[in-house]
Amino acid sequence: MLRWIFLMLLSLAQPALAADDLLRAANDTASPINQRRAYGNACGPASLLNAFQYGDKKWQQAFHAVPGHNSRTRIRSVVVTWGNRPSKHIMGVNRWNSKQGINLLDLTDMANEMLGPHSLPKIKYEILTRKPGGNQNKLLQRSHDRISSSLKKGLPPILSIRRYAYRYSKEVGGKSWWPIRAHFIVVIEVPKKIPLNAISYPFKYVDPFGGFTRTGTINTDTASFTDSPFLSATMPGALIGKSFVKAGEETILTYSAIIGRW
Repeated sequence: MLRWIFLMLLSLAQPALAADDLLRAANDTASPINQRRAYGNACGPASLLNAFQYGDKKWQQAFHAVPGHNSRTRIRSVVVTWGNRPSKHIMGVNRWNSKQGINLLDLTDMANEMLGPHSLPKIKYEILTRKPGGNQNKLLQRSHDRISSSLKKGLPPILSIRRYAYRYSKEVGGKSWWPIRAHFIVVIEVPKKIPLNAISYPFKYVDPFGGFTRTGTINTDTASFTDSPFLSATMPGALIGKSFVKAGEETILTYSAIIGRW
């Protein structure tokens, strides 16, 4: 735990980068879509809207085509038109529902259907884990490459951030790391380059839970979650899954997947 606290303090102490060293979303003055104006589990639909409106003019077409004039009406339009269609990946359910929200694959399908009428290229997803023979440093570089490539193509990428908790389970007969809650955000700023030996990098993102713009860091160090296949994320102010954490439990945020263009 002390190691994790030290990591958080170290990331917060990183020097600010000059404007010329940053890669920013094309429309970084947009107003965040707030999922709480519509549904508590609408981070996926809200993040699609945020990604499109923070993008360049060609991606903004998909945003402006969604009926509505505010967060509530636009999110509900996305849910009714694309979210209520049957999932191609989980039989017998719709893509989005008010209890579970939406998964990575269904969100990608929704995005591409929204883009279709505008002759925009398809976007894709990637689960970001260590490759065979790889290490956390190579994973950090790959994670940055995916984000920066999508930003360069005019589309701020959507990240899947998941909270894990170290808790007891009857199934394994002891304590282990369990996924608690996942959340989608949109990255609107990262450094243009990171050193080959980097152990972290800062990022700015749009959090649809409340419609905030926040900052954080992506890290190679996963503290006591030593066998984690993912990178960790330090995100002060983010509430991801905190209400599902039991008293005294150790938790960690991970950067586990991305949707975008590369």
